[in-house]
Amino acid sequence: MRKIVLSFFVFFFFILSFCSILHAANEPIIETKKANVIVNGNQFNGVNTYTIHGVEFFALSEMKIVFSARLDWQPVSNKVAMKFQNKSVTVFMNDKKVAFGKKIKKLDTPTLFIKKELYIPVEMFTMKEFEDISENSISFQKKDSLLIINSKSNISAVRYYTKENNTEIVIELDEKMTHTVKKHKNSIILSFQRGKVNKDEIYVDNGAIKTISYDTVGREAVFKIDLLQTPKSVKIQKFKRPLKVVVDIVHSSPVDITKPCVVSIPETIVDSKVDIKNDTDNNAVVSASSDKNIVVQNPVTDTDKTLESENDILPPVINARALEVQSDIYEKPVVEEDDSAELAKIKTVTVTEDQIIDNTYELIDDKESMKDIIPTDEQRSEDAKLILIDAGHGGHDPGAVGPNGTKEKDVNLAIALALKNLFNKDKNYKVILTREDDTFIPLSERTNIANKNKVDLFISVHNNANIKREMSGFEIYFLSENASDSEAAATAALENSVISLEDKPKGQKAVLQNMLWSMTVNEFINESSELASFISGETPKRLKTINRGIKQANFYVLRGAQMPAVLVEGAFISNYSEEAKLNTRNFQLAIADSIYEGVKKYYARKNKINNK
Repeated sequence: MRKIVLSFFVFFFFILSFCSILHAANEPIIETKKANVIVNGNQFNGVNTYTIHGVEFFALSEMKIVFSARLDWQPVSNKVAMKFQNKSVTVFMNDKKVAFGKKIKKLDTPTLFIKKELYIPVEMFTMKEFEDISENSISFQKKDSLLIINSKSNISAVRYYTKENNTEIVIELDEKMTHTVKKHKNSIILSFQRGKVNKDEIYVDNGAIKTISYDTVGREAVFKIDLLQTPKSVKIQKFKRPLKVVVDIVHSSPVDITKPCVVSIPETIVDSKVDIKNDTDNNAVVSASSDKNIVVQNPVTDTDKTLESENDILPPVINARALEVQSDIYEKPVVEEDDSAELAKIKTVTVTEDQIIDNTYELIDDKESMKDIIPTDEQRSEDAKLILIDAGHGGHDPGAVGPNGTKEKDVNLAIALALKNLFNKDKNYKVILTREDDTFIPLSERTNIANKNKVDLFISVHNNANIKREMSGFEIYFLSENASDSEAAATAALENSVISLEDKPKGQKAVLQNMLWSMTVNEFINESSELASFISGETPKRLKTINRGIKQANFYVLRGAQMPAVLVEGAFISNYSEEAKLNTRNFQLAIADSIYEGVKKYYARKNKINNK
């Protein structure tokens, strides 16, 4: 009997082992690859694509976190629901069927349930029905495993402008909506009914306003303006074209807008990221992408010098007087919870009901508002400055091209046109553009336009690129015969490579031109460096990206300019995250606002010095 029982167990074990081997043989091979996921312009780490039988899938457990969805598993009926507030997408296991609410659709490839994980074909996440329920716009590029997700919002941009006696906050709306205004301790709160806005916070810190933070809360977009001083008054108006709400905060004490600043580069340069493997690690450094197929129309020198010290970005030739104040944007003050003495020192800012003047019930036509029409020549200041804005590249020169196909020339033009609108609405400035459409203009001709029109400032707008996709951040340059570092030299080589598309001067003409360029460099170098410092100082608060500082290089487009001249590199179009941001109106306007405010403060500083 014992032998029979033993034989039975041996036979059972054999059958079990055989079934396990057979099951393993039939289990599909899964190839895993890191996905590049960008959510509202920020890199989202910890997501993979899974290739099974030649088809790409996402794991439901990872996508749940990406979309902030809840999962309702229903094992009896072999399905699981992704819950988005009061809407849901129901996915059937090992089936092509998907229910978007009550609407049934079929995928080209069935979902696969393997080892307690449900794999969903990528196609489902890019379907219009999924976009509508999740309230996102979604695109996927197979070559780079690039998934771009942007939350749908009806508030497109938040901007602010500082003057000595008032700060103007502009909230641009995509549709009509009502709102309420409330006073609060140390702050003012605006709530837009039916408003949707991507969560963010702007560190203004201009002496009157501390921060502007906003988020979608339930069915409202809520904006909180934290104050640093009790305002004289708060005037709120609504405009028709473009549709926007303007909050004009009149200061009780004037703020100093003439103080120049140096933006320090933190020792460890990091981006704002989310890693679903460790949600608390929001400052993880991005690892280098293994994909080497970045598309850049012009050659880039492969350099990656680490920014080790301030000397790397601020060569000795820069005017020391113009670079006095260190920015502390990278360090947020921390108040100890049990330190009552310190808390007692914090000034309480009060806002009373009679200080808030809400005129939003009067929808203002922009033509009736001096803030939003272009002043006539008679209305402009007698000493209005003439600014030349140069949108880099154009025509058959696309500039750098991002991994998702964004052309630098298009982004440059959008920023330049936004800058034109800003300067044109200010009676203290007049504007000339080198190009207002997709036109090719030789580098030397751009400077000639500036010289012929005797402009006061030359600002060339560009966006950067690098073979290394993790490279990111803002840079600003002024002219020098020698580059301040190897990265600056590489950037100049990239921008100057368009010279191959032009007719270059030869012989004595070229020698004479080089002599004139060298003389011009020395004449305006200090003013150019001071202008660069003011523009650079505006970017950390508005762009919330790495500020790589002020650099020098031999840019052909700046050579020969007979006035202070700078070249702005707004962001790296070759970076997955920054390319996505550059495609948004909010980020384009933030770059334009940084340049405008920098120019405005540069001239305020000059006027203050001249009037002493």
